[in-house]
Amino acid sequence: MNNRKETFTNEKGALLLSNAFFQKFMLIFAVLLILLLSWFLWHRPQYLLVISDMNTGETLWEREIEQGESFSHEYIHSVEKSPVKEVFQFSSTGEVLTMESWTKSFGAGLPYQREGDVEMKDGYYVIKDLNRPIHGGVLRMKPSDMYPHTFSFRDHTIYLSKEPFVTKIIEIDVKDLSWWEGFLHLFKLE
Repeated sequence: MNNRKETFTNEKGALLLSNAFFQKFMLIFAVLLILLLSWFLWHRPQYLLVISDMNTGETLWEREIEQGESFSHEYIHSVEKSPVKEVFQFSSTGEVLTMESWTKSFGAGLPYQREGDVEMKDGYYVIKDLNRPIHGGVLRMKPSDMYPHTFSFRDHTIYLSKEPFVTKIIEIDVKDLSWWEGFLHLFKLE
């Protein structure tokens, strides 16, 4: 009986020893993982391309964006009744730049000054290489449901002329995330 009690005590001690080792291992692993993630996020700037409601601040759409990437929107001009496409780029300096303007005519509210390189392509006057910062750093517009109005980024195209964007004054901006916001954004569900 005493021998059996001794064996049980030894097994219990071994079990406690293995649990202590496992707990220490997991603690060290968790600390290293947190340090690695923190270092990665601290040294890697993260930016979000955001479409929000100007009046409420509500985020209507967002995606991560890298410096050098472009996005665009296409709409029918309210006066000229012709299609317009504008291409923007998030520059390496952190600014949103107007890069291209595609129009089928020149008139009220459309480009008229000789800037950049102008060429004809598929019936459009294409003004390229504008490299012009957008006024105020944020694009603002009020999409209408009268004509299609789209926004394109990477392989995403959304209709600004439909809910939840239509009839709201929207802002299109690039938000610079702090390392903590970037860390939390990793776990955000889409």
